Amino acid sequence: KQWYQRRVVITAGDRNQDGRLSFEDLRQGFQSSGFHITNEDLKDLVERFDTDGDGALNFAEMLSVMAVLHKSNKEKDQIEKVFNVMDMNGNKRISKSELQSAMALYCDTHFSDLEMDDIMKKVDFDNDGYINFHEFSKCIHLFR
Repeated sequence: KQWYQRRVVITAGDRNQDGRLSFEDLRQGFQSSGFHITNEDLKDLVERFDTDGDGALNFAEMLSVMAVLHKSNKEKDQIEKVFNVMDMNGNKRISKSELQSAMALYCDTHFSDLEMDDIMKKVDFDNDGYINFHEFSKCIHLFR
């Protein structure tokens, strides 16, 4: 059943019904599903998964894309759960004191204020004094 559903989704995006999703088919499909992707990232995606080199993605190639996106979404959900635990007041950003408390509580690691200042300088890329989800996610990926 899942295979058939994926086939329907993929063929629905194939505007000229040639069995392949062109760059434009993919761009419109991502756009209509609310998934923001730049033309450059989309071009990279096609180059990465277009195993037969025809400049478009066939059903098998698109299944590979869907598998990677699914794995990526699951990973993002896991990172978001950890972020939300550390964001103790729920304001969608982690302060220095929240990070310090979370490290002590969950990792049994205690940092001085000076050490925390150093950590924040390295993690707070936009220098607003907080760690947002994007910054947190980026750091998690650096340490994997």
